[in-house]
Amino acid sequence: MHSHNHIHQHGKDERIGWAFFLNVTFTIIEFIGGWLTNSTAIMADAVHDLGDSLSIGFAWILSHLSDKEASDKYSYGYRRLSLFGALVNGIVLVIGSIWVLFEAIPRLSNPEMPMAEGMLGLAILGVVVNGYAVFKLKAGETLNEKVLTWHLLEDVLGWVAVLVVSIVLLFVELPILDPVLSISFTLFILFNVFKNLKSTLALFLQATPNEETQASIKQALMKLPEVNGVLCPSPRNEP
Repeated sequence: MHSHNHIHQHGKDERIGWAFFLNVTFTIIEFIGGWLTNSTAIMADAVHDLGDSLSIGFAWILSHLSDKEASDKYSYGYRRLSLFGALVNGIVLVIGSIWVLFEAIPRLSNPEMPMAEGMLGLAILGVVVNGYAVFKLKAGETLNEKVLTWHLLEDVLGWVAVLVVSIVLLFVELPILDPVLSISFTLFILFNVFKNLKSTLALFLQATPNEETQASIKQALMKLPEVNGVLCPSPRNEP
C-alpha cells in the first residue's frame, strides 16, 4: 500500500512539475514575444500565464508539504499554504492586469498595428504548449490537478482567440483589435481574481462558510441517526 501511494504521489508530482516548467518557460517567451510584436493582447495573455505558473508552482510545493504532519510550530499542518499561494497569485495578477490596462487603454484612441506574423507564430505555440500541459495533467485524479487542468484549458481558448485575431490582422489592417482583445482578457482575469480573493480573504479571516455550504453541512448532519437537530446560532445573538 505504501509503495502504491508513493508511486501515485510521484506521478502526481511529475505531472504538476512538467506543467509548471512548461508554463514558466512559455510565460517568459510570451513577455519577450509581446514586446517584440508590439502586441498588448499577448502581454495580457502573458500576465494570465504568469498567474497560472504561480498557481501550478504553489500546487507543486503544496503536493510536497501538505502531507507533512503538524508540528509544535505549525499545529494546523501545512495545508493553509494553498491559501497563501492563492493570495500571492491574486496580488501578482492584479498588479500585472493594471499594467496591461495602462498599456492597452491609450491604444484604443491611437491604435498601433502589431506584428501579425509574430502574433500568429506565438498563438500556434501557445495552443501547442498549453494543450500539451492539459494533456499531461488530464491523467491526474487530485482536485489540484483538475482545477489546474481547467485553468490551462482557459489558456488554450485564450490563445485560440489570439490566433483568430492574428489571422484577421494578416488580411485586414484593424490595429484596434489588439487592445480590444487585451482589455477583454484583462477584465476577465480581474473578475476571476477579485472573486477568488474575496473567498481567500474570508478563509484567512476564518469567516463562517457561506449559506449554501452551511445548509449542506446541516443536511449531512441531519442524516445521522444520532442527531436530532442542528442549531446554527446567529452572531447577533452573541453578547
